[in-house]
Amino acid sequence: MITDRQNSFIATLELDDQHVDFLGQLHGTPALRNDKTFSGGFFTGTPTVRDDSHLLGCRPAHEIALHAPLTVYFRCTDDYYHLYIRSHPTYTGHCISKSAQKVLGAYLPDGGATTSFNLMSLEGRIVTLQEMKGGIQHVRLKARHSQAIGIIRRKGAPYHYLAEIDGEGVIFKLRIIERNASFLSNPDEI
Repeated sequence: MITDRQNSFIATLELDDQHVDFLGQLHGTPALRNDKTFSGGFFTGTPTVRDDSHLLGCRPAHEIALHAPLTVYFRCTDDYYHLYIRSHPTYTGHCISKSAQKVLGAYLPDGGATTSFNLMSLEGRIVTLQEMKGGIQHVRLKARHSQAIGIIRRKGAPYHYLAEIDGEGVIFKLRIIERNASFLSNPDEI
C-alpha cells in the first residue's frame, strides 16, 4: 500500500507562458487594490485600499526578466493535496489556500479550514504522484469538493489572480524536484 508520504512531493508551480507567484513578488510590495464596499447593491463609502501582496497571481513571462519559479510541497492525504510554500522569503511554511472570495493566497495552516486540492489529469481524472511518472507534469488544480483554479481579474486592480472559476481552469506545469518527500518537521516519516 502506498503511504501519504510516498505520494507527497516537492515541485515548482508554473504556467507555460506566465510566471506564478505572489503579487508582491510579481509586481512589487505592496500590491494594492481599491475595494469598493457595497451594501444591498449600493455603494456605501469611499474605496478602501487593500494589500493583495499575499495573493497568488500570474504575470506574462515577457514582462519580467528573471523570476525563479515558486516551489511548493504537495502533501498528499488519500487522493488530495495540501500545498505548502517552500521558496518564499516571507511565506515559507504557509499554505496555498483560498480566501472567502475564492482567491488563492498564502495563509498559515489552519487544520480543516486549509484548502485542499485535487490534481486533475488533462483528461479530467484525479491523479496522485503514483500516476505521474516523468519529471514534468501538466495538470489542472481543483479545490477539493469545489471548482477548478483559473485566472481572474478583480475590480480595482491591474493584476491577474489565481482563483476558483467555472470551467476547466488553467493547465499548470509541475517540475518535480523530489518524490517521497516528508514534512520538514518529520523527516523520518515512512
